[in-house]
Amino acid sequence: MCDRAAEEEPMDYCLRRARIEDARSLAEAHAEAWRETYAGVMRAEALAGVDLADWERRWRERIVSGDDAQAVFVALEEGVPVGFARCSRQTNPKLAPLGFEADIASIYLLRRAQRRGLGRRLMARLATHLLDAGCASAAVWVLRDSPGARGFYEALGAAPVGVEGVWEVDGVTLPDIAYGWRDLRALAGAQDAGAAANSPIG
Repeated sequence: MCDRAAEEEPMDYCLRRARIEDARSLAEAHAEAWRETYAGVMRAEALAGVDLADWERRWRERIVSGDDAQAVFVALEEGVPVGFARCSRQTNPKLAPLGFEADIASIYLLRRAQRRGLGRRLMARLATHLLDAGCASAAVWVLRDSPGARGFYEALGAAPVGVEGVWEVDGVTLPDIAYGWRDLRALAGAQDAGAAANSPIG
């Protein structure tokens, strides 16, 4: 059953906190999202050969984490995950000294679920959770050369914080850039604002 005022969500999907029994389906959705997102960037063999058992184990650990700021929210369509988002306390040595208390660790939506407001609502759920956990600010890493993803975060009020890095995956080095929200209260209200309705993610 959906929670957090689920009656406000369109009837064809719901958002809720992930449960331990979601770990396998989250791993499957995660792998599918990677295949859609990183085709042509990562080797096809690597995308096809994802170790679902290992990814399921990682999702189980995240879902039951003792970090009160960590949370996983899942978007479901007819009971099947089509997207997810995760947050936690900030541990990055470049971002923590800048005052960012939390990390938006990941957000993915399958292509068939994009441009429906799901991304915006997932981000709002993360922000609300982090505020409840005592975190007032957060940062997120985004691929530098992904204008769609950068536009999504910008539409939700994030701005570059002046920190860059790289994401090394499958032997590929991808430049990334940090965006941040100094006040998560604005992001927490994004699910009602429709700010990112036209983004390729939201």
